[in-house]
Amino acid sequence: MKLKLIALVALLGAAAGSAQAAIADATSGNGELVLNLRYYNGSPTTGNNDYSALFDLGAVMSSFADNRNTAGFTQSFSLTDPNYGGVYDSFLSAVGAAGAAAIEFSVIALNNVGTALGNASYLTTSVLNTVNVTPGALNAFQNLNPYILANNTRGTHATEANGASWASSADIASSPSAYYGAVPAANGDNWVGQGPDSTARLNVAQNFFYLAGDGTRAAFGVDIDGNGVIAGEEFGKWTFDVATATLTFANPVPEPETYAMLLAGLGLMAGVARRRSRRQA
Repeated sequence: MKLKLIALVALLGAAAGSAQAAIADATSGNGELVLNLRYYNGSPTTGNNDYSALFDLGAVMSSFADNRNTAGFTQSFSLTDPNYGGVYDSFLSAVGAAGAAAIEFSVIALNNVGTALGNASYLTTSVLNTVNVTPGALNAFQNLNPYILANNTRGTHATEANGASWASSADIASSPSAYYGAVPAANGDNWVGQGPDSTARLNVAQNFFYLAGDGTRAAFGVDIDGNGVIAGEEFGKWTFDVATATLTFANPVPEPETYAMLLAGLGLMAGVARRRSRRQA
């Protein structure tokens, strides 16, 4: 009896581990952030010796978005983590030293529970300072979900809590959705032709945005000057350190004098409010 219970516990543990291993996709209602790398050998539309890689960052949309305006919020991810099973090195080897400078990256997360337009939401990188995507176009991103699902069966995703995988354009024949690029259906390339390109070269810092079907268009960052708009150095940035193979997101930290000005402004507002309350009394 005791052995049977031990066996049952082991089976349940294995099942739980397997469930945790898969990337939370759009249908989960709280998709995980994933890093995408891609390399085009020549024209992106030819699909000739092109490669892509996907890394599960293990952070879900809601918890990451909770820190959207938190000053100094930072999080880093090493692509040499054992969970990733050497996928980064394999990807680099396939691309070759000559192509390394042309590698691009994006960070995305998906949520598309239900069919109502307002349920759709999306996290995306962009080099732009504003991302204007019509609410209707948000539903188009679910074309990216097969890409997430296809990679859940590849690489180390099935065995590790946060795994990684890579694919080439040649894999399209056996697994059409596993490759992140413009062939055959612009998977992640530029919102399937309906929005800004979400990728940039590894040496280019990118802004981060939360977009939702209810019309929300929110940038990650810190409104340091208090004007209600995130701009310039107020954006949170995704950066990639090629030397250490480390991806980092960081929100800005206001300078001490900025904090002093904000506190002084709050104090002035509080004083005005007190005087008004006394007059009314």
